[in-house]
Amino acid sequence: MKVDDCVKAIGGETLMGAGEKYFHGVSIDSRTLKKDELFFCIRGDRFDGHDFIQEARNKNAAAIIFSDGRNMLSKKMDAPFFVRVEDTLKSLQELARFYRKKMPVKVVGVTGTNGKSTTKEMIASIAETKFKTIKTKGNLNNHIGLPLNLFHLSKSHEVAVIEMGMSAAGEIKRLAEIAKPEIGVVTNISEGHLVHLKNLKEVQAAKGELFDSLSEQETAIVNADDPLVLELAKSVRAKVVTYGIHNKADIKAENIIPMNREGFKLSVRFFDKNIPVCIPFLGECNIYNALAAMAASWSLGVPPDDIKRGLMNAKLLASRFEVSEYGGITVINDSYNANPKSMKEALKILSNYKCKGRRFFIIGDMLELGDFAEPAHKTLGIEITKYSIDYLVTVGELSAHVAKSAVDSGMNKKHIATTSGHECAVAFIQKYSRAGDCLLVKGSRGSKMEEVVKRLAVDKLEND
Repeated sequence: MKVDDCVKAIGGETLMGAGEKYFHGVSIDSRTLKKDELFFCIRGDRFDGHDFIQEARNKNAAAIIFSDGRNMLSKKMDAPFFVRVEDTLKSLQELARFYRKKMPVKVVGVTGTNGKSTTKEMIASIAETKFKTIKTKGNLNNHIGLPLNLFHLSKSHEVAVIEMGMSAAGEIKRLAEIAKPEIGVVTNISEGHLVHLKNLKEVQAAKGELFDSLSEQETAIVNADDPLVLELAKSVRAKVVTYGIHNKADIKAENIIPMNREGFKLSVRFFDKNIPVCIPFLGECNIYNALAAMAASWSLGVPPDDIKRGLMNAKLLASRFEVSEYGGITVINDSYNANPKSMKEALKILSNYKCKGRRFFIIGDMLELGDFAEPAHKTLGIEITKYSIDYLVTVGELSAHVAKSAVDSGMNKKHIATTSGHECAVAFIQKYSRAGDCLLVKGSRGSKMEEVVKRLAVDKLEND
């Protein structure tokens, strides 16, 4: 694109630079900036892009988009272009919106409290069987990551699968304005994001902003087994395609057969057609994620046989129910994130996992729950006693409430370790676990429970 077209799209003012100049990419990080890319000076919690303007000049950025004139206008600069805007973040988003409109691509937007990334990966794997597809990289799903992902679109792409995360009201609405999805998926709605949102109803309304963005010609993919998602569907303008296991749905899972670490065999009814499907992942939650992906892919026009093939080729992202063996001990790594609903799902998976030994539930704090944090951890302690869990290991101040609640509810306190750090947790596991046992590790991002898994893997290598 021409720099001049960018300036018009974002309503900027060119202060320096002249002539017809093209740019070939967008960056907000001077460390990875390439020649002839735009450099947006974004202010973050730890860094301010305005502090790296000279580095961007040295790397021959095509143009620098800034809002703060310090260190710039004190001396003549003949290159690159310097474009001043009021808000660099808003300008980044506006340019992404402008660019997306130029691309003849169908966009699938995916949000929900749990399962966003996994569902996104499944949809993309299925869509790739029929279309040239692009997807959100990793979990770059917020007000900065989503625009940057859209700049990877080209006119050869036919489908884009875009993950949409949020922590406050209005954020999904803004992401939908930028990405303009034709198909919207809300996987589920439960307790999460309760720092900025007061209750579950506010979470529902915030997630519902995706459905609100869809027109009559577009499609909402609805979880028929989630009452909060189903309630949102009553007021959508878009066409509705439902999926589920228990309630009536357009795309429904039937005859489910668990196969332990190999996942599930089942039959899926697509309206009036049944097809056998294998879902090679642990957990009923991944059946729902797969059904959501099937519904979205069917809405894109992918035939059932290709849906089946694409689903088998799907790969989960790291730290989502990854199964490994260390010295005869099975470790299920689900350390990517946690909230009350996903913790309960992890409990079910561990309790139902077939192993010769004992089951260890190793958890860190559930974060971003606001006033609900302490009650949620206490409730989890009660829940643990309802499942076949032999040992409980907690890491962190909040998860200590889980341990106390589990003891109060009847769990043997000799089988519980309340620790303040990963090393103590690992020491307890090393002391009490043995070949044949199964360990499941889970916690919120800030709890960094992947460190427990890494330490167990290192110990295995050292012992070998």
